[in-house]
Amino acid sequence: MKTTLFLSVSVDGLISDKNGIPYFPDGAWQDWCSLVNGVGNVIAGRSSYEQLKDDEMGSLLNPQHMIVLSSRDLDTGDSGWQHAKSPEEALEILESAGVNEAIIGGGRAVNHSFLKKGLIDYIILDLQPVAFGTGTPIFGDEMDVAQLKLINSRPINDGVIRLKYEVIHPES
Repeated sequence: MKTTLFLSVSVDGLISDKNGIPYFPDGAWQDWCSLVNGVGNVIAGRSSYEQLKDDEMGSLLNPQHMIVLSSRDLDTGDSGWQHAKSPEEALEILESAGVNEAIIGGGRAVNHSFLKKGLIDYIILDLQPVAFGTGTPIFGDEMDVAQLKLINSRPINDGVIRLKYEVIHPES
């Protein structure tokens, strides 16, 4: 299965400000949701799930498969979200549904766990025209260096640049 981490990030490498709030200029959230909806799935962390499950922004997110990754027990009720306790379990849920491409939508702990386990093939970063100074880093915890190869870059709107990287996996 091909896996892509798709994030909005500040120029100082943060996915949200000190209050946990990401920055989405006009059209950026809609663009992100369009890609996720087009692929048909998203894997997100508990905080993202909590923000989106009853939020107006969440109403734009409607892929067929939505998975919340959390090591804690979680009752997703009739929210349309499925719960997985590990990156491997999240991918197994998608594979059993016949999905061949997974979109990982963050946050920090989810990003870190997928990258640390070598489960990310591509990283797409929408570089936003903002610097938070302090906030939530993309990956957070200590990990091995990840080698990346730039596949392409292009402006998308309002000073936003989309960068697409391939993760270079070491030979086994």
